[in-house]
Amino acid sequence: MEKKTLTILFFTLVLDMIGIGMIIPIIPIIFTDPTSPSFLLQGIKQEYWYFLAGLTTAIFGLIQFFAAPLLGELSDVYGRKKLLTLGVTVLAISQCIFGLGIVTKSLALVFISRIIGGIASANFSIAQASIADISTPANRAKNFGLIGAAFGIGFFIVGPALSGYLAHFFDSAAAPFWVAGILGFINVILVTLFLPETHKERTGIRQKMTIWKAFHNISKAISDKEISHLYKANFFYFTGFAFFTSFSGLYLVEKYNLSESQLGSYFAFIGICIVITQTVILRIVSKKYKPNNILRVSMLMVGIASALTPFMPTLTLQYILVPFIAIPQGLSMANLGALLSTSVSKEKQGITLGINGSLSALSQGLAPLLGGVIGSMFGVSFPFLIGGICVIYAWYGVLFFNREIK
Repeated sequence: MEKKTLTILFFTLVLDMIGIGMIIPIIPIIFTDPTSPSFLLQGIKQEYWYFLAGLTTAIFGLIQFFAAPLLGELSDVYGRKKLLTLGVTVLAISQCIFGLGIVTKSLALVFISRIIGGIASANFSIAQASIADISTPANRAKNFGLIGAAFGIGFFIVGPALSGYLAHFFDSAAAPFWVAGILGFINVILVTLFLPETHKERTGIRQKMTIWKAFHNISKAISDKEISHLYKANFFYFTGFAFFTSFSGLYLVEKYNLSESQLGSYFAFIGICIVITQTVILRIVSKKYKPNNILRVSMLMVGIASALTPFMPTLTLQYILVPFIAIPQGLSMANLGALLSTSVSKEKQGITLGINGSLSALSQGLAPLLGGVIGSMFGVSFPFLIGGICVIYAWYGVLFFNREIK
C-alpha cells in the first residue's frame, strides 16, 4: 500500500504544482510589461505595479492560511481522500477563471481565481498528512523528500517552462491556464480512481470548525513549548524563501529583460537542482546524517545565497548561484517537514501539519505583500535581502530547538 499511495500522491502533487507554477513567468508579464498584449495594468501608475503583482501572489497564500488548518483537521475526521478530491477539483476550476481574467483583462477575475485557488491549494497539507500516515520514523525524511521532488518538478521545472512556452507559442498569457485547468481535471480522475484512503473516517467525532482556526493555530504554535521553536523556524524559513520565489521573476525581467520562455528556463533550472536533491542527494545524505545536522548547514546556505542574488552582475553568475540556493533548499524542505512530523504522535499528524500549513501559507501571503511594498519603495532588489535575513533567523531557531531536545 505504501508504494502505491506514495506513487499516486507524488503524481497528484506534481500535477497540482504544475498548475500553480505556471503563474511564475506570467506575473511579471501581465503586471510589469506594458508591451505585452496580455498586460493588465493599462492606465494604472507604474509605482503601483510591484504592489499589485505582490498582492496577486499574496492573496493565494493568505487564503490558504485560513483554509489549510480547516482542511487538515477535516481530513483527520472525514479521511484524506474526500478532501483531497475536492481540493484538486476546485483548483482546476480556479485555473480556468485566471485564464478568463487575462483574456477579459479583468483584475477582479484574477483576484477571484487566486482566492478560490488559495482555498483549494490547502490540499498540500492533506497530502503531507497522507504521507505521514503511511511512513515510519526511519523512512519519513525520504518519503517527505517526494513532496519536495513533486514541488520541484511541478512548481519550478514543468510549470514555468511549459507556461513560458505556451504563452510564447500562442502569444497569450492566458494559454497556460487553460492547460492547467485540463491537467487539474485529469488530477481529479487520478485521485478518484487510484488513491487509497490512508486515514479512515472517524465516525461520531465532529469538531466545531471556524474560519479563525488559523489564528488559533498560530496561538497553539506559540504556546506549544515542545515544538514552538520548530514552528517558528518553519515560518521564517518559508517566509524567507517566499521572498526569493515571489520576486525572482520581477527582478530578472527588470534587470535582464527576460521573456516568458527565458523565465521558464531559469526556474526550470532551479527545479532540476531541487529534484536531483530530493531524489538522489537527500537519500545519500539522510543515511549519514540526522535531519537536525543537515538543517544546520542547508538552511544557512539558503539564507546567504538568497541574500546574494541581487548582487550578481551578470545572468551567467545568476545561474551559477542557483545550485547554492536550490540544493540546500531541497534538503531543508524535506528535513524540516520530517523533523516536525517525528516530533508529534500519529494522532496529531493532520493537526500538526495543518498548523504548519497555516504558517507556510501565511508566509506565502506576507512575503509577496510586504515585498511588493518594499519593492515599490526601495527597488526590487531589497526583498531578497529581507528574505535572506529571515532564513538565517530560522536557521538560528532550528539550532536553538535542537539544543532543547537533546
